[in-house]
Amino acid sequence: MSSESFSMTDQEGKSMAQHMASAERELSAFVTAVHQLFGPEQARYAADNWMEELEQSDWISEAQAIDWRAVTIAAAARLVGRVERMSSHGFEFFTASRYPQRPRT
Repeated sequence: MSSESFSMTDQEGKSMAQHMASAERELSAFVTAVHQLFGPEQARYAADNWMEELEQSDWISEAQAIDWRAVTIAAAARLVGRVERMSSHGFEFFTASRYPQRPRT
C-alpha cells in the first residue's frame, strides 16, 4: 500500500501517511528490541501483539492524538506475561544482558 493513498489530513495538518510512518517507526523499534533480547520467535509474537493492541484502540477517530508508545507499552506488557509464563515452565531466554561483556579498549 502506498502512502500516497492516504491524502486526508487531520486537525493538526498532519497527514495520515505521516501517522502511518510514525507507527511503522514505533513498531520497528519495538520488534527490533524484542528480537535482540528474546529472539525471532518472540519478535513475531510481539509484532502480532502490537498490531492487536493497535486494532483495539480507536485510532481512526483519535488520529490527531495517537500515542504509539501506549500501544507499544501494552504490547510489551503482553510480552512480559508470555516470557514469565515460559520461564516458569523452564524455558530460559538468553538476553543481551546475559552475554559476556567485551572489555573496552
